[in-house]
Amino acid sequence: MPTSPSTSARGSIIGTLLVRILVPLWVVAGASVKLYTLNPKLLPEPVLLVVRDSARLFGVTDLNWWLGFSLRSMIGVEIMLALVMFASPRLARFAASFILTVFLAVLVATMAMAANRDGISAIWSGSCGCFGSVSPPPLGMFAIDALLLLGVIFLRPIREAAIPARFGSVLAAAAIGFGLAFSVPSPKITITVPAPPPVDTADGDVAATPDVTQAVGWGPAPTEIEPFYVADFASWVGTPLSSQPLAKLISRPLPEWIDTDRFHLVLYREDCEHCHTLLEDHFLGPLDTPAIAVAVQDIDPANALAMPCDECLLHTLPEGPQYVISTPILMTIEGGTVLAVCEDSEDQAAVVATLDATP
Repeated sequence: MPTSPSTSARGSIIGTLLVRILVPLWVVAGASVKLYTLNPKLLPEPVLLVVRDSARLFGVTDLNWWLGFSLRSMIGVEIMLALVMFASPRLARFAASFILTVFLAVLVATMAMAANRDGISAIWSGSCGCFGSVSPPPLGMFAIDALLLLGVIFLRPIREAAIPARFGSVLAAAAIGFGLAFSVPSPKITITVPAPPPVDTADGDVAATPDVTQAVGWGPAPTEIEPFYVADFASWVGTPLSSQPLAKLISRPLPEWIDTDRFHLVLYREDCEHCHTLLEDHFLGPLDTPAIAVAVQDIDPANALAMPCDECLLHTLPEGPQYVISTPILMTIEGGTVLAVCEDSEDQAAVVATLDATP
């Protein structure tokens, strides 16, 4: 019986272009942005939570290293799958379906978390600023990925039955993807630490302000800092505040009682409504316990809200790094040791328990 000149499987040129060109270019574009910036804050919140929880599971103590490793691994996987789509006709559709399904699952989780925290409008308008500068609204990204996935499902590509799936091409794609992801060096940030302002002595002379924190375990303020910082604040409980790399970035000079007295520490963003609600509810007016408010400087100053706490000692974290932390963070410290931490300011019982914590 005569056969057709081509044994091509049924499909369309549009389906072929979708899985061999459009989807891999879309994936490479996202991976390229992440690789160029190496900014973990471009990762969705659920992914960041998985990274933090996996660090606990595997006993990883250096969260900065683990987050950097995880970010580069994800970039490597994305580049690998994009190359597979370019190089392997038989695997292209599977690779496109897999990566788009993962993207959509993550976006669904992101939208659910945003809606639960900030209301349904956060799905299309972004967050309240609790996670610093935000990416495009998740609903828009969801719509793009969903349309691409529907196209991959319903528009079958043309596939030559005679072309086998080559395992070597997958290995080559993995080598290139992970090679690129791990070959780009991490930037280092150098900052200039301002000298403490001079103080007047009893005899009228002017003397330099002593940096008391150097004598009590804090050491000098760092001048070379990491490109990003992440913290598992729950693990801070029971440890000296001065032992935490993120805490060492707090602007100097620090109060001389920081390693002896009881005080509250609030990490906040000036444009974060949840942060200001916490400060208004618990730090308005005369304070029975001293409080230090540390501003995370990764926001647009035009969106800054007025500081409601008049008696808080105001400090900052240096500009430059990406702070992969959600604010506000409330702590109680006594004798230099962290007694309690609250990461959910809407849990009033947790807030009160943190404020009332005792050794």
